[in-house]
Amino acid sequence: MKFIKRICAACLVASLSLSFSACTFQDKTVYFDTSSRRNTVFKIGDMKCSKKEALLYLLNEKNIYGSVDGVNLWTDDFDIDTMTGSIKDLTIEHLTRVYVLNLYAEEQEITLTEKEEKACEDAAKEYYSSLNSAEKSFTGAKKKDVLKAYKKYALATKVYDELMNSVDEEVSEDEARVMEAFVLFVSDKAKADEIQGMIDYGYTFERLASTYTELDSYQVTFARGEYSKEIDEVVFNLDTDEVSTAISADGGYYFFQCLDKYNEELSEANKEVIIEKRRQQVLEDIVKDLEEKNFSNMNTNLWDNIVFTDDVSELTSATFFETLNKYL
Repeated sequence: MKFIKRICAACLVASLSLSFSACTFQDKTVYFDTSSRRNTVFKIGDMKCSKKEALLYLLNEKNIYGSVDGVNLWTDDFDIDTMTGSIKDLTIEHLTRVYVLNLYAEEQEITLTEKEEKACEDAAKEYYSSLNSAEKSFTGAKKKDVLKAYKKYALATKVYDELMNSVDEEVSEDEARVMEAFVLFVSDKAKADEIQGMIDYGYTFERLASTYTELDSYQVTFARGEYSKEIDEVVFNLDTDEVSTAISADGGYYFFQCLDKYNEELSEANKEVIIEKRRQQVLEDIVKDLEEKNFSNMNTNLWDNIVFTDDVSELTSATFFETLNKYL
């Protein structure tokens, strides 16, 4: 799923209170409501994620990520407790992304079209019909609950697609450039001066690098931003075979010899990396903005106590997301 990207959702910071009360946090009023404690997994702003919706996600992510190369990880041969914890963490991360994008949609007045609403209805009917009795019992979900979950997911996907389409995908060759070089790093100033003298004298740089570097490797490929700004400013102006003078950075001294100032294959691949970073930055900016506006709660007691039932082998549904995508 392209939507499954790693985005920080650190706004889930407090468990629900045992009694109805209110307090302030960063000039915001925060309410803890016992009436929804048994059925709400988390809350972001005014939006509540129900236990039923969370279990629908958990059920599917258990099976989507519960096998590797056809090997079922939900057997006695593997650490089931660790597996369960990992899948539950992934489920919460996925759900919080969905809810953050729904909050953004609410702010921007983005809604589903009639066609998209109909797609959610058709998908909900098909998916609910596909659930067996054990799966319906585990999630507690009815068709209306599946529909609600689908509408949130469809809206989040719509927002995500619109945001990604707004990202500038033009990347210059210089910005994407990946170099190959020999690199030598020493932490001692006197040693750096000695090496500079040997370079000036005409010693082969590769031999110096292999002999004196304190790094694990003396031959590297790298793009802009992998080293400090001070290094980039020098190294990306080197011509092929040119050797830099000592560059002070990271508590020591670097020397570089450029082997290839533009590795074409790696540079082309790096364009996709740069575009993806831009996409992630767009989402991170949205999350940061919404975190500043909304206080959120996580019902850790409820979520920690959720376990897969003894008939885990009957919990096989993995088509929740796939079914909706088929209709959208």
